Amino acid sequence: MNSVNTFFFAAGVLATVATLFVLYPWLAGRARSGLLAALPRWVPLAGAAALAVVLAVYVALGTPQLNDQDATPGNTPVAAARAMAAGAGATVAPQQAAGAMDSAVAGLERRLAAGGGSDGDWELLAKSYEFLARPDDAALARQKRLPPGAGAAAAGAAPASAAMAQSAAPRPLPLSAAAARLVSAANAARSKHDFTAARDLYARLAARNEMNADTWADYADVTASVNGRSLLGQPATYLANALRLDPQHPKALWLQASMEHEARQYQAAVGSWQRLLAALGSGSPDAKVIAANLTEDQRLAGAGQGTSVAVAAAAGAVIVRGEIVVADVLKGRIPSGLTLFVVAKSVSSPGPPVAIWRTTTGSWPVSFQLDDSQAMLPMRKLSTAGLVTIEARTSRTGQAMPAPGDFQGVSAQLDPSSGKPVRVVIQKVIG
Repeated sequence: MNSVNTFFFAAGVLATVATLFVLYPWLAGRARSGLLAALPRWVPLAGAAALAVVLAVYVALGTPQLNDQDATPGNTPVAAARAMAAGAGATVAPQQAAGAMDSAVAGLERRLAAGGGSDGDWELLAKSYEFLARPDDAALARQKRLPPGAGAAAAGAAPASAAMAQSAAPRPLPLSAAAARLVSAANAARSKHDFTAARDLYARLAARNEMNADTWADYADVTASVNGRSLLGQPATYLANALRLDPQHPKALWLQASMEHEARQYQAAVGSWQRLLAALGSGSPDAKVIAANLTEDQRLAGAGQGTSVAVAAAAGAVIVRGEIVVADVLKGRIPSGLTLFVVAKSVSSPGPPVAIWRTTTGSWPVSFQLDDSQAMLPMRKLSTAGLVTIEARTSRTGQAMPAPGDFQGVSAQLDPSSGKPVRVVIQKVIG
């Protein structure tokens, strides 16, 4: 008889004795005092012993039914994944189901990453990914491959600097309830452009050692925003943490390439842009902008900006040169360190720009030059575009798509082969 059965047996004996003590005098018509006097001496002693046994077992076990519940196979991570992948989680609250599923999947990923698991476990992982609306990861699982960064916790990645709390190796999701509240508050602060508050919230999350690749990348982003949009220093450390957890993390790779460009490490930036393109794929909406950034850093990593201009001029290539200025009404309103896109667009053939150049805001005016080497697509070049317009636009996020708060200016139509300098005035704020 195990301890749990002993508990219930003793409890049953006591309940029986108590019941007889209540019913027997009523049935026999005798007073309880007389009944007690008539009982053998061993009965109270046996009752006291049974009570002692029950109390001892209860203290040792706590609440037996909870132990039984925790020990059931259905509460193990793999069993939870099996139940949810089969649809058994439909009666669970959505947040609880997602948290339990994430925990189960993370445990299964770690086991498979360590070399364990059967064909059935890989199929279970694929179904779990499908439950979480991750079809691409499900396809990889059926090929017995883990998505980038999956199972990273098993590798035990070391922090970049043991002296910095923020550099401690982050743990994967699911987050604790307190950490989830910090992430939610940080996201709300970012949406309000309160980057200082967001940075402080991420610092608290890092101190809890509950960071993942997403939060490290966001931490780097908001810290750079507070530091005049510079990614050097602490943001670079946070990006290294993100990429250690997920080497293919899109935002971290984008910021890493931007940081390397800022540090004039153009060859390193080329490698980061190439990794980002490979991670997102050619069908990504951002692929063309990334390709333009890659082309720029390839040129800077090679002969240098001045040499490329000289070579293009010697070959008789079409070049548009000019400057970007700020209208009087907007002077002093454009922060330094924003991304500045300068693009040439064909008037007669709408579509991707025929040339694009990317830099950061600082002192004004900004001089630029565009040529065929900055084409986004081989068949859409500045030299064959006919009439074009030159657009200058700032971006707080570094994204190519216009967003509210961006500053913008567009030139009149011009012939790229005319050789005339262009002056673009930034005079509009996108609403």
